Amino acid sequence: MRVVSVLPSATEIVCALGHGPELVGRSAECDYPLEVRGVPVVMQPKVWDSDRPSREIDARVRAVRSTGASLYSLDLEVLRDLRPDLLLTQDLCGVCSVTEAEVAAACARAGVSPRVVSLTPRRLDEVWDSVSTIGRALDDGAAAARLLSRTRDTLPAAQIAGSRPRVAVVEWLDPPILAGLWTPDIVEAAGGRAVGPAPGTPGQRTTWDALAGNDVDLLILSPCSFAVDRTMRELEDAALREKISALAPRLGTFVADEAYFSRPGPRLAEGVRLVHGLLRGRLGPSPMPVTPFARGRRGATA
Repeated sequence: MRVVSVLPSATEIVCALGHGPELVGRSAECDYPLEVRGVPVVMQPKVWDSDRPSREIDARVRAVRSTGASLYSLDLEVLRDLRPDLLLTQDLCGVCSVTEAEVAAACARAGVSPRVVSLTPRRLDEVWDSVSTIGRALDDGAAAARLLSRTRDTLPAAQIAGSRPRVAVVEWLDPPILAGLWTPDIVEAAGGRAVGPAPGTPGQRTTWDALAGNDVDLLILSPCSFAVDRTMRELEDAALREKISALAPRLGTFVADEAYFSRPGPRLAEGVRLVHGLLRGRLGPSPMPVTPFARGRRGATA
């Protein structure tokens, strides 16, 4: 089967199911696992420039979206040459990737007619359902069942004595946006109580002053699409550092790779494990980058 995925999480799922060799096309943002970087790129972002300040990126994205235009372009010539049998996309967020409608229009113009599978997970359970959906699309439901069993079996128990600590996961720094959709479920599964939007709802714009009044116990900075080193560069801004440091959560502030929370695939289980450990004052070896920004009054131990 010839598979094109224009969604990073879907690309990860395809590879986790053992079908990476069938992947013939990807988006420029599909960068994990490393071997997919040699796969031809069929989709590019139009305005995204991760080296620009967060506030500038946010303004540019909002300006384009306000016109109804797409943030991405599909290469019709490459799509035509790839002749996919299956195309994986999403219909949840116009900022994350092209939508199902955009994909359908592009395929029509390119003269190809793959089966299009669109993913729209909003809750953590729906993320796991996406694994099953892709498994069925690949005619390999058994591999999906095995992956889900391994993933769920390794999730930690959520029990914490007493009241649940308040956890804020920030998915954008300027302006600060509290993570929504499946992230509150991650926090809940780890034993915490999420500060911000209700589970299954979009991220919530806020201010650092407003967050300071929320009595946050643990703060995790994990901007969407940013690796830890990119986030740390932004945190060199003195004014931003001062605002964040003023929160002084008792369990500390940590900077985490975006894949812990932003990509709705198997690695969200690592997000559960990360939050679970930090709530217990433990920052052990992690499969993805995470670093302390400010120690809490009960510091984490390596």
